[in-house]
This record gives sequence, C-alpha cells and structure tokens, in this order.
Amino acid sequence: IKLDCLIVGMRGVGVETAKNLILAGPHRVDVWDNVKVEARDLGANFYLTEADIGNKTRGEATFEKLRELNNYVKVDLAHGELGMDLFS
Repeated sequence: IKLDCLIVGMRGVGVETAKNLILAGPHRVDVWDNVKVEARDLGANFYLTEADIGNKTRGEATFEKLRELNNYVKVDLAHGELGMDLFS
C-alpha cells in the first residue's frame, strides 16, 4: 500500500492509532508530538516509562518502539513546528 501518514499526538488515541496503522502495513508513518512526557501520560501511552518523564518528548519516547512493530513500514519522528512544512 502506498500510503503515507502523519499522526499528531502520542497520547492514548494517537499511539493506539499509530500501532494499529503500522500493523496494517502502510508505506510510511510519521509521528509528531513535541510535548515533554508527564507522569499522567504513563496511564494513556503504554510505551512510555518513568525514565521518560521530563527527559523526552512523547514523540521521541514512542517512535522507536512503534518502529519495531513492522519492519516493512518506515516509521519516523517528525520534528519542528506543526505546519504545512510537515506535509512536504
């Protein structure tokens, strides 16, 4: 499938959507979330750990684990401000 996706937000719904989409096998999935991990995020994102709190963004802490789900899907972390530049 030649499908490229950008998922914004790695809280509960975002990470679950990314997981299911990656397992379905699109061409590429980029994740974006520049918010630092907080203790409350541990209840919604099962990929986060206590060591991530305050040290990483939710995107940084999540995308490597998502990448491991399907070797045939290119999973990357989108950087920068959320805007039209991310779609190019």
